[in-house]
Amino acid sequence: MNDDPSRQWQPPSEPANAQDDPPHQQPRPAPAIGFVEWFWPGDFDRVEQILADMKSLGVTDLRTGVSWANWFTPWGERWYAWLLPRLAKEVTVMPCFLYTPPSLGIAAKSSSPPRNTKLFADFVDVMITRFGQCFEYVELWNEANNRNEWDWTLDPYWYNFGEMVGSAAYWARERGKKTVLAGMSPIDPNWLNLMFQRGVMDHIDVVGVHGFPGTMDSNWDGWQANIGRVRRELDMNRSRAEIWITETGFSTWRHDEYTQLRSLVSALDAPVQRVYWYALHDLNPDRPTVEGFHSDERGYHFGLKTANGIPKLLYRIWNGGGLDAVRKTAVYMSNERRPPLDDAVLITGGAGFIGSNLAHRLLENGRNVIIFDNLSRHGVEENLRWLTDRYAERVQVHLGDMRDRYALRLALEDAREVFHFAAQVAVTSSMTDPMLDFGVNALGTLNLLEEARSLRHPPSVVFTSTNKVYGALGDVTLTADGRPLSLPELEATCDE
Repeated sequence: MNDDPSRQWQPPSEPANAQDDPPHQQPRPAPAIGFVEWFWPGDFDRVEQILADMKSLGVTDLRTGVSWANWFTPWGERWYAWLLPRLAKEVTVMPCFLYTPPSLGIAAKSSSPPRNTKLFADFVDVMITRFGQCFEYVELWNEANNRNEWDWTLDPYWYNFGEMVGSAAYWARERGKKTVLAGMSPIDPNWLNLMFQRGVMDHIDVVGVHGFPGTMDSNWDGWQANIGRVRRELDMNRSRAEIWITETGFSTWRHDEYTQLRSLVSALDAPVQRVYWYALHDLNPDRPTVEGFHSDERGYHFGLKTANGIPKLLYRIWNGGGLDAVRKTAVYMSNERRPPLDDAVLITGGAGFIGSNLAHRLLENGRNVIIFDNLSRHGVEENLRWLTDRYAERVQVHLGDMRDRYALRLALEDAREVFHFAAQVAVTSSMTDPMLDFGVNALGTLNLLEEARSLRHPPSVVFTSTNKVYGALGDVTLTADGRPLSLPELEATCDE
């Protein structure tokens, strides 16, 4: 990983037989990695949490929004006067200047073009004068071809946008800053061509692109193809601008944390100079997204941690072993379909202590095993690594969550028997987050039973629980071979 913001990417030198080498075998410098986090005014504690998490992951680049609309509120100036210097003390900041003050817009909303396009350049100029020591790059707007961010129905063919951003980019360069064009979402070379026609690209150093494969971009055909289209547009216009992925991520709204991990690896393999990952923390569920308050649940689950700070799989692997460990995990675990296993046993929670030991015993006895686990316990991925290395073709891994019945359906297809060990077992967690406890333990078990009984030949299901469900049993006399048992003896018997 290289976090030097001044690093300029150069294409690798072409070997003598380059035309015969597959593209994936030709070396390319890994892009620098950063995070995207938007802060609400007054998010003092959250800023400190984000900085601490970035430090723990070894990441020093942060893209964050600076709202022109917020600047005009009574508290806006004081907020940014604290925020930008505070961030700059710890990380390399790239501010994204966006959002029209409603009173200055053609329409009274932040996505509206301003009535006077010069005012945006004046705002950027003021921010450079006040806080220019905090940043090197300025990003000018966000997702200008997304109507939620720039209402292009009020600006047909982006004439106002071109005038507004072109003048702001010109003055930013005059003030010694490098310029980043608003990230396209969706990635559209035709829109980029308009920016050349409007003269905006004469003053741009970096073209930003956004992509959310598997979450928002349903017709996704890969980073290579999308970046290739943008590169061809730049080449046709003889532009030397770099291409950055200024925002990408994967929502775990269906609890698919493994695909989030693989999505980051895919973005890091893109032919770009820098990648900004959205986000470190899930969105606070009490706040609205751009689309509205919970109108699209996907928008609330892009973080590497939940809103209450619980690390997801990607954060745990990254924090424990860096991006090398993330890449290794992506390689040796895969949810891709494999040939069916005959006479297979499905073990939910099969990466845990009991599940992995049962899997080992069954595999030793010649049975085939399917493991279903979400790897929520730190370190259990090593159990899977050991099983898959030792038993290769006779063990399959399905990374999924009990709350996702469709992931369970795929895992059950080839199962003849099921051992159900997956659970949220921490009593403390059940008190602090009862919805999680109910979702995994109660709804998850119901999902398994419903999917199992829907099959033409339902498998047998063995359900295991814990001695915790019995409590202290102070009013119940328990005996063994006619002799009363004390509580310590009972607990020892259960542990055995």
